[in-house]
Amino acid sequence: MADNVGITPGSGAKAASREVSYSGETAQVQVVGLAVLDGANDAKTVADVSGSNPLPTQESGGAMSLLSRILNVLMSPMGFDRSLSRQRVTGIIESGTVTTVTTVTTCTTVSSLTNVAAVGGYSAQVAVLGINLTAWAQCVRARIT
Repeated sequence: MADNVGITPGSGAKAASREVSYSGETAQVQVVGLAVLDGANDAKTVADVSGSNPLPTQESGGAMSLLSRILNVLMSPMGFDRSLSRQRVTGIIESGTVTTVTTVTTCTTVSSLTNVAAVGGYSAQVAVLGINLTAWAQCVRARIT
């Protein structure tokens, strides 16, 4: 028996099938699976998807990027900052000196600050002196009659 058996809806019409051995007998099995269509309308060719003829895909970065992000979330430990792609750590310095800090984003409470050389590019001493004079003037000005 050959592949592709005839069907009723018209002369010469065929259905995709494969000749196989089934329960010891030769039989036709309808082909159901992935196939690649190629060519212009009304002139398409069909090829079975296999290891040597894989299903063509288009990598737009969307699916792979999403899968990569999901994998990163699942594989990252607690405290992993996905926006920075690095581990976030909170440290407490009980004693010692921190020599360089590039950026501090949030500071809730500062109880004491000494030896500040500059604030925003201006001399810290001048800035603090100006703030103190302004506060004094506002306080005293309200009491002058």
